[in-house]
Amino acid sequence: MSSHAHGFLSTWSLISRIPVPLKKEPDFAAAGFWMPIVGLGASAAACLGAWLGLLAFGPGLLAALVSIAAQYSTFNLFHLDGLLDTADAAGVSGDLAKRREVLKDPRLGSYALLYGFLFLASRLAATSALLTHGATAAWAALALAPVSGRFSSVLLTAFTEPYGHGGLAALLGRPAPIKATIGYAIASAPAVLLFGIAFGPIGAIASVLVGGTSAIITAAVVGHWYGKHLGGYSGDALGATVELGELLILVISVAIVSR
Repeated sequence: MSSHAHGFLSTWSLISRIPVPLKKEPDFAAAGFWMPIVGLGASAAACLGAWLGLLAFGPGLLAALVSIAAQYSTFNLFHLDGLLDTADAAGVSGDLAKRREVLKDPRLGSYALLYGFLFLASRLAATSALLTHGATAAWAALALAPVSGRFSSVLLTAFTEPYGHGGLAALLGRPAPIKATIGYAIASAPAVLLFGIAFGPIGAIASVLVGGTSAIITAAVVGHWYGKHLGGYSGDALGATVELGELLILVISVAIVSR
């Protein structure tokens, strides 16, 4: 197995629930480059689920639910857990040590339940609106959101440092943003093509710029909050960034389609 293939499979095994064979120890040296590309797997799961949902139920909430279930059962459950833990930590009115303690607590608190519900409801509504009114743009948005979200999680590492000496954050370190940007440019190609079909060349160019800009904004906001309130980022921060970055792309796409 080539080093590139091993790097890709190592990153895949890190953020996907679909098992892949690794003949030697995982290598995450190029994880920053591969993260957006692995996002294409999540895009495929979301689109496959949406297609099956549309076949079974037609446009609407049920089709959106099948799409979300397909993506989360194969890729996003880890990231959702990070978002829920972050919500609980944000609700703590205490010092840094107390927030870190809550972040590591496997139990869900009231903040995680509330904001987790609001997040999933928002995602369900946005996906339903896209599948109902979006036509080609719906598939483009479903293809772009996972790629942009994972690009955002890599960019997060440029805004703050990991606060722990173990776990996912320490494992990844601080990947080079330039390599991650190249990975994003490659992985966004299917979405750019679909946006081009829906809105022409201007739409294609705008889509890759909007996806990149939203990734930077999400990474900056989450990174700033983690740096200020927890002293740096953790694996939960990476997961929260993926989730928020994906939702932002879906909401922006709904706003575009509705106009």
